[in-house]
Amino acid sequence: MYKLLLLVTLVMTGCTSCKKQVDSNGLPPATQNGSNTLGFLLNGKPWTPSGYNGTANLSVDVDFGFKNGGFSIAAYRIITSSNRQYISFGIADSLNMTTIPVTLPLNQTSLFGIYYSNNTCSFYSTDSAVYEKGSLTVSKLDTTNRIIAGTFNATLSKTGCDTIRITEGRFDMKF
Repeated sequence: MYKLLLLVTLVMTGCTSCKKQVDSNGLPPATQNGSNTLGFLLNGKPWTPSGYNGTANLSVDVDFGFKNGGFSIAAYRIITSSNRQYISFGIADSLNMTTIPVTLPLNQTSLFGIYYSNNTCSFYSTDSAVYEKGSLTVSKLDTTNRIIAGTFNATLSKTGCDTIRITEGRFDMKF
């Protein structure tokens, strides 16, 4: 009986530790340990990557050799087969020459860019028809342990589309 109780306790403990941690908003915690998480509030509702379309629903690319260094994070969320959302953001240049932590504004001339799309609209921050406001903070860039982490927010709007408000964004990725 003792062995059975011990086995059940170990299995239960193991299963509960596999659950992803979330904060009070339903988002992954803002960590800096390479936990491979991304989350934000999309118009006030929690958004995290989910679903599978044959590729990973969350990925990171860090390239220190292209244009003085840059990174991008891409994620998608499949709600139903006909309801999908995509986001990607990053720094296009000069990551190698930036002192971390760094906060970059979102505007037409910034190194920080963002893309968001859903079934009805797509927003590219480089598109002059898109109003954008926001910022990206890279709070950790650890080249030894290959971790990039930080926070972001954005407001994106254009004629004919609902405004997209991304708040409390956070990422913690191993590259």
